[in-house]
Amino acid sequence: MKHSLMILLLLVGASAAYAQDKPNIVLLFADNFGYGELGSYGGGITRGAPTPRLDALAREGTRLTNFNVEPSCTPSRSALMVGRHPIRDGTYSVPVDGKPYGLVQWEITIAKLLLQRGYTTALYGKWHLGDSEGRYPNDQGFDEWYGIPNSSDESLWSHQPDFDAAVAHFEYVMEGRRGEQTRKVKLYDNEARREIDGEVTDRTIDFMQRNAQAGKPFFVYVPLTQPHMPTEASKAFTGKTGNGAWADMLAEMDYNAGRILDAVSALRIQDNTIVIFSSDNGPEDTIPWRGWAGPWSGTYVTAMEGSLRVPFIIRWPGKVPAERVSNEIVHLTDLYATLAKLGGADIPTDRASMVWIRVRFCSASRRSRRANGSRSSRPWALAGPSYMR
Repeated sequence: MKHSLMILLLLVGASAAYAQDKPNIVLLFADNFGYGELGSYGGGITRGAPTPRLDALAREGTRLTNFNVEPSCTPSRSALMVGRHPIRDGTYSVPVDGKPYGLVQWEITIAKLLLQRGYTTALYGKWHLGDSEGRYPNDQGFDEWYGIPNSSDESLWSHQPDFDAAVAHFEYVMEGRRGEQTRKVKLYDNEARREIDGEVTDRTIDFMQRNAQAGKPFFVYVPLTQPHMPTEASKAFTGKTGNGAWADMLAEMDYNAGRILDAVSALRIQDNTIVIFSSDNGPEDTIPWRGWAGPWSGTYVTAMEGSLRVPFIIRWPGKVPAERVSNEIVHLTDLYATLAKLGGADIPTDRASMVWIRVRFCSASRRSRRANGSRSSRPWALAGPSYMR
């Protein structure tokens, strides 16, 4: 049993946070996006394309420099969704053998918790937590979803000269609604791979518009497919930077994030909307799509910091301090308890001890900040629930 410190209480005062109505939550989650890719983390123009929109988001909120995840796609997405270490639910590696995998029905995702509290929930993008009925997003608490059940390298399969559909199945873009079966939309090939993040952005904006107009709180999880290999920009962005496909993709990702941020502003919901940007793991290692982990060694699927430490930006005007950088150690599983608390949901009691602990660790926290160079302005006020991870 470990004590999970809620990110919320690192960033904001408890009294200010709990006094608000249920905030909307927009969670952007890139795929194989390294620590050093954004301008605010030392990349941007040095990676071939400036990232003005995501850099502005960092200035408008708080940026973490010691945010840690799991080493590959499926484990990180599981940790995010259920707030537990993936070894506990069998999602500790990316599936490669074609057998059934993913989250089972008795796991309680953050989408299920927020749905119970009156949120409308959606996922647009990459799931990678199950590709069979009973394990799709619409089986796991999402009202609707559109995207790919697995990974983008599968978009290459149907174009390979030795591909045999009798041996390996085609991959599809899919969609589903809660209470209904997921259906295939179109083949996920090279062309679909290039355009899917634009489609994901369009659907995210439409979802926010529908729910803002209806006055409903919403949780939209946007697991972008980029920059996972093959790293290719859409037709509209191909050649845009003059610095190659990777830079074109980075420019497009920043543009799409900006479109979502602009929609939040246009709907006049920014003051009660939490926006988060992060990544599932460290950078791609496959040439010619290799990414960059900034000052850290290693890439994804290793135990090195380049695999486990990724960007994390959070903005919540008036609640999360702007222009703040924190080096406090935070793990992806901490988001579960944080978002649940913000949405007024209770952590599952069948796998948690709901004991709240006053931070008698404050002096240790101060020592930790001095040791690791953090510029945090105050110790944590509370610890989160003791949650079995």
